[in-house]
Amino acid sequence: MGRGLFAAAVVLAVLAISPARVRANGTDELDRVISNIQAKYVSVKEFHASFNQASTVKVLNKVQRAQGEVWFKKPGKMRWNFYTPYRDEIVSNGKRFWYYNKEDKQVVESSLEQVVENPTTTTFLQGLGAIKDAFLAKFPKTGKKDPKGNYLVELEPKGRGGDEVNRFTVVVDPKTWIVKTIYLYDPFGNVTTVTFKDIEINRGISNSLFTFKVPKGVEVIRAPTSSRK
Repeated sequence: MGRGLFAAAVVLAVLAISPARVRANGTDELDRVISNIQAKYVSVKEFHASFNQASTVKVLNKVQRAQGEVWFKKPGKMRWNFYTPYRDEIVSNGKRFWYYNKEDKQVVESSLEQVVENPTTTTFLQGLGAIKDAFLAKFPKTGKKDPKGNYLVELEPKGRGGDEVNRFTVVVDPKTWIVKTIYLYDPFGNVTTVTFKDIEINRGISNSLFTFKVPKGVEVIRAPTSSRK
């Protein structure tokens, strides 16, 4: 499954929630920014956007790029359609998860719980809607705003058992409190950047979009049931 882009998309879309508290970090401004982001994403029930993704592989000094379209819908539904360089699809109806590798004519199907280390999962939208419970947050050392005036907030997921992502930084528009760009950092020094554009909020998305229909002639690989207790 590993094209380098797959793992980043899954980590971005599926965030584990734990009972930890957000780190105050000593600034009223940070608390205000976090509260505004959370309030915004509590109100967001549906999300649709096109995206550009760039994954920098440090050991190879190489950048892998992809473009596509993404949909989220509460509770727990998501679809990523990759259009370039491969026409892959990542789909979840909130319970089942499908990864379709069109080039190899294979579909990997599993329960959503098996995709992440922590069995308590939620979508990207729900994770940001519970940001005070889900993450440790701070402004980056490089500064709290980018040259365009967008806020930069560094988030560290709590309660994850895996090592896919150390932390990530969200770029937030202070006028709308919508996340425009996400930088994901892994323990090996690799960075994946996902930039959303043409964002649509609560415009109406059919549930049928989140059910994957296996194309004719495609092999289905069902992941074995986890042995975790």
